[in-house]
Amino acid sequence: MIAGTFLMTYSDEPPIRVRVLVLGGGIHGCGVLHDLVSRGWNDVHLVEKSTIGSGTSSKSTKLIHGGLRYLQRMSDFGLVTEGLSERRLLMELAPDLVKPMEFLFPVIKQAGMPRWMVKFGLSIYDKLAGRNRLGEHRVASSDEVAFKAPQLDQDRCKIVYSFWDAQTDDLALVQRVAASAHKLGATISEHLEVVQVEANPDGWTVVVRKPDGSMHAISALYVVNCLGPWANLILEKSGIPPNYRGMNNKGAHLLLPDIGLKSGLFLQSLKADGRIFFMLPWLGSTLVGTTEDLYTANPDLVGVDERDIEYLLDNCNQFLLQPLQRRDVKQVFAGLRWLAVEEGRGLSDTSRHYVLGERVSGRGLIITLYGGKLTAYRDLAESIGDRISTHFGEFKASGTAHRVNWASASESPKVLPIDQRFASVPVL
Repeated sequence: MIAGTFLMTYSDEPPIRVRVLVLGGGIHGCGVLHDLVSRGWNDVHLVEKSTIGSGTSSKSTKLIHGGLRYLQRMSDFGLVTEGLSERRLLMELAPDLVKPMEFLFPVIKQAGMPRWMVKFGLSIYDKLAGRNRLGEHRVASSDEVAFKAPQLDQDRCKIVYSFWDAQTDDLALVQRVAASAHKLGATISEHLEVVQVEANPDGWTVVVRKPDGSMHAISALYVVNCLGPWANLILEKSGIPPNYRGMNNKGAHLLLPDIGLKSGLFLQSLKADGRIFFMLPWLGSTLVGTTEDLYTANPDLVGVDERDIEYLLDNCNQFLLQPLQRRDVKQVFAGLRWLAVEEGRGLSDTSRHYVLGERVSGRGLIITLYGGKLTAYRDLAESIGDRISTHFGEFKASGTAHRVNWASASESPKVLPIDQRFASVPVL
């Protein structure tokens, strides 16, 4: 991301010594900062090499959901249930940013998942949501589908189901969480790049590079490494063995003109891979995504290539009355989902459950995050906060589930309009 693409909003002076230092200003780093300060821990600081939310946290599919597709594995049912619970809570905590959205799930004649399987999955989804359910799944009428998704080719559909999830402006949500932490007394420094992490007798020393090229050392009892794709890279550079091997899953997205969607489309590729993708109305545009590819190159250089664009357009056009063209693509963006490697599992089979790696130095810990989902970021941050406060011997409960500990819309930085957010994302 080119510096300056996002407005600079935080410039607190980096400390010399702090109790907890959070590395990375994505949703998980900001979530951890917010969690700790909500417990009354004001001696906490976050450093971000660009600006808050400028990485993958602003390049998601914009969904706050349990993850219907995760029901393919029973071991992920807990992940889905957690997501559905957090979905309801985020709608209450930030109702202007997290809003319910209806989805249409077409069952295609002689292709894709059979009707009974879709029906079964949606029934389980309703069951897992319990009291957090936004609405029962049901069959949508032909007239209803024509109104809510006028470009969907109903002649290809055996039946169309309706169910509910939620959508957000992911950049605005990250900024809201950061503003909430800042309001409670946490400090944040943007444009500080982490260069090295070193053990010391009283915890850790983190060396950061300032915009002018000078170095600054920050001593911390606890370091929380939420650098995502860069998490293991900084550990290895510092001579600290990572607890887990990680991998980057690249998800590419397209922004197209509004095609009249009033509900989201939950679609299954009719090609060999059979994977799930979405067509969504979002801030006056149509959002399409996502791809799923292992990414092994420099995470600073991630972009969208023509194969990504062709794949998404080709899959969309299997469902549409009027095919989308390459010239319809207004902007593109790609994010990297940082996951822990699970031996024997491929990219699509790797769980979105998170794991935490720990290393000890003196009285302190460095905790490295692998995995995690936008929807469940708050619960994940609470787990990290529980671990740190218990280790310190001064346990206080998290306060992030209470509206009083959140910033209002007027107290949050304004985010750029979408036509300016992704202008620098390269097409490779």
